[in-house]
Amino acid sequence: MRIDEVGAIDLRGRDSALRNFHGGGDMGDDSIDFWVDCIPPKATAQASSMIMRRKDGTPFIGKAKRGVKTRDELMVLLMSHRPTAPLEGGIFMEVDWVYPWRKSEPKKNRVDGKLPCFTRPDCDNLCKFFSDICERLGFYLDDAQIADLRFRKWWGDRPGIGVRMGRLGE
Repeated sequence: MRIDEVGAIDLRGRDSALRNFHGGGDMGDDSIDFWVDCIPPKATAQASSMIMRRKDGTPFIGKAKRGVKTRDELMVLLMSHRPTAPLEGGIFMEVDWVYPWRKSEPKKNRVDGKLPCFTRPDCDNLCKFFSDICERLGFYLDDAQIADLRFRKWWGDRPGIGVRMGRLGE
């Protein structure tokens, strides 16, 4: 597997690369490194919260079914990868969010196996949604522990979510 200049996964050798996500180098006992084959959701935490009105017309913030369903599906996908004990102290987290190719994508753009995704949802919204789910599943105690964060969004040959996290400073 090759890491390109910006540190992203080179998907040309995608079968071995995605099985091992980042090569599975020596990251210590407290590290987590996995790839989930799926079509990543496009709904975010903001999709689940919306202003609704009661029958008498007073507004309230409620949860939309789409966002809650997406959260639950993502929790099921990640549940098998959660650690036995949450990571403690400062942690790093790298996430690669790979969507399937758009039908309209020209073949010349597909040659490299990946292309940066520049459409909605925004990376910051996806990242917050994802980190909140990891916190609820017990990957770490509080998302404030994340001191080093990298979130990348791509279109690629093999859709899914790649995650690498571990303790900093060791």
